[in-house]
Amino acid sequence: MFRRSLLTLFLTLLTLPALAQQLTPEVKARTLAALQTTIQRRAFVPGVDFAKLPAALEKRKPELDRAETPNAFAAAVNLALRDFGISHIRFQTPAAARQRATGEAVGFGLAATPSDSGLTVTSLAAGSDAEKVGLKEGDAITEIEGKKPTSPADLDQDGRETSLLTVKRDGRTRYVMLVRKPYSTDRAATLTWPAPGVARIMLPNFTRSYKMAQMEGFLTEAAKAKTLILDLRNNGGGQVNFSTHLLSLLLPPGTPIGVSVTRQIADEYTKATGKESVDPVAVAMWKGATRKTIKGKLAPFSGKIVVLINRRSASASEIVSSVLKEQRGATLIGQNSAGLVLTSIFAPLEGGYAIQLPISDFVTPKGVRLEKNPVKVDVTVEGNPTKDEAADAAVQAALKVQ
Repeated sequence: MFRRSLLTLFLTLLTLPALAQQLTPEVKARTLAALQTTIQRRAFVPGVDFAKLPAALEKRKPELDRAETPNAFAAAVNLALRDFGISHIRFQTPAAARQRATGEAVGFGLAATPSDSGLTVTSLAAGSDAEKVGLKEGDAITEIEGKKPTSPADLDQDGRETSLLTVKRDGRTRYVMLVRKPYSTDRAATLTWPAPGVARIMLPNFTRSYKMAQMEGFLTEAAKAKTLILDLRNNGGGQVNFSTHLLSLLLPPGTPIGVSVTRQIADEYTKATGKESVDPVAVAMWKGATRKTIKGKLAPFSGKIVVLINRRSASASEIVSSVLKEQRGATLIGQNSAGLVLTSIFAPLEGGYAIQLPISDFVTPKGVRLEKNPVKVDVTVEGNPTKDEAADAAVQAALKVQ
């Protein structure tokens, strides 16, 4: 342990951390004022009172006053926003806002989840430093700079350009020095054939990585398959129009997708019924489907559909999986989803900051509100996705669906 501490100190001295960006009280005050104005004017979720934001921020005043870096400031603001108890409301640092807009991030390029040993690596970004040093999915990160990590946030510390990780794999321990470097966050969809007559489309997200022409090409090739496995595990969602495009390749034109309960629709409901619009399901059943599939270039896929989801499947991926189950009888395999389904937009704020804010709720055609109500699987399979389909328990379970 003593030798390791000396190594950590030596390497830290060789790579002095960059000076953290300082925030003045004036900058924070102006940013918070713009944040409150934007949320109170534009955010909408039935039954949620966004006028309570000033009180939520006041409760976090000590953390906000202490914050001297963008990350610390954002963390304090997001603690306040958490009081609303809803998804899709998050304050972003300038770096995070740039990453979302450009698809490029600066960091180690790995995702991890907490485990008994510390953190378990769940995915690696192509071209990232984590991939280049040989980390693999399933590796256990037992120490970061000599301390046991308890959260993925421990990988991202202000001002630190490098981190020494203690990693265990197959009973062996190794030490890895990771360097923060630019890497692409875009993850391309793939089409594979895990068995004769079975096509598998792995779709990482519905963001800028989603390519309509590519997906149409995949479905053209998969048209000859008897079964389509749609892998939405770890898919955190994205743009509504991309999820509608995919569903239009799998369902007949005009098939109801669901109801987006907006402020306007809620006001119409109140005016027509004389009732408060606090129940999104009641509003949705009164309004009827506002989103339907559209006629595209291809005939809808006619074979059996199996959808793979897990606890990190959220937002648009939850909409797609629930609609395919309701409207197509798809079998869902894996773990219940995240239950984070609201339509949101990103609004810019002063200094490059941004706020993600919800503007509508969502209810499925059969009257199920997905926010705080995870999509339930038909067959539970634990474990993370793997590149080896033969060793992927969820893929193997999907191949057994008759």
